[in-house]
Amino acid sequence: MVRINLLPREEKVKVRKGVPKPVIRMPTGIENIMGIILVVLVIVILLVVQLSQRRTIGHLKINIEETRRELRKLDEVVKLVKELDRKRRDLDARIEIIRDLNRGRYEKTKLLYKISFLIPNYCWIDNIEVKGTSVSIKGITFSNQVIADFMRKLKGDINFKSVELKNIVGKEVDKHSVMEFDLTTSISSASSPISGKTPPKGAKP
Repeated sequence: MVRINLLPREEKVKVRKGVPKPVIRMPTGIENIMGIILVVLVIVILLVVQLSQRRTIGHLKINIEETRRELRKLDEVVKLVKELDRKRRDLDARIEIIRDLNRGRYEKTKLLYKISFLIPNYCWIDNIEVKGTSVSIKGITFSNQVIADFMRKLKGDINFKSVELKNIVGKEVDKHSVMEFDLTTSISSASSPISGKTPPKGAKP
């Protein structure tokens, strides 16, 4: 069924004006006030926590940067220590080589000193060559008897063993007949070239 509003226009306006408008009112109860205070407190606490975290993060960033700088310094120190260690090892190796040379020189000197007391009269040594425990002696003399005497003295010394005559060659030097000889011997394993008693100064074997 169709309804028709027969009220005049003025009446319609009055009816509309009479409708009450919605009004927002703040709660006035004690519980509502406590709720608002609680919300405010939570917001304040969150803000304080956030500020504290930001401050902590800032300090951590500063500490991290300082730690990185310290690590870079330590890296330089480690590189320097490694370089010094390498130089020390190189220096130790050179010192050890010098020590070996000095030890060999000392032993050879003692060996020559020992042989010098075993050389008989009228016998001259041209060359002595030492390779490990092998010793090669070359010299000249006037007779086979002198060579035999030299070999006998080498065999009788505890520092030498396996004395062998390799070669004898007759030749003339300043219109004198001489003999060049070449003999070999070995350093005894039971005794080093520096072992044994040193002959008194000026003594002949």
